[in-house]
Amino acid sequence: MRRLIPLLFTLLTFAAACGGDSAGDLPSPADSGIHGKVVQGPMCPVMQAGSPCPDVPWNGTIHLTGGDGVDLEISTFDGGRFAIAIVPGTYELEPVLEGPGPPTAAPQTVVVPSRGYVEVALTVDSGIR
Repeated sequence: MRRLIPLLFTLLTFAAACGGDSAGDLPSPADSGIHGKVVQGPMCPVMQAGSPCPDVPWNGTIHLTGGDGVDLEISTFDGGRFAIAIVPGTYELEPVLEGPGPPTAAPQTVVVPSRGYVEVALTVDSGIR
């Protein structure tokens, strides 16, 4: 079921964004979008050589806004991965966190090209130091 939610959301977004383009030359959301991964780190209070402490996948909700009034939330799946088909434009993505933190996350601006998907890496700062 968790895997179906992002897929259904992407399909609904695609359906909602497909307007009546009589010229037929505007890219559809299927032609462009965003995909990426969200990780959380650091996970160790002191990082030492020879003792790896990699960031871990973060699962949750990402808030996506755009200058043209887009205001959506998408869920991560499969170890922090996410994907959304969306029309070209400039968007801001930010992991949704409870309370003032830590953890914390900064918004990231993403420019979606007219054709193709842009790869995004988002980070949730665990606050561990």
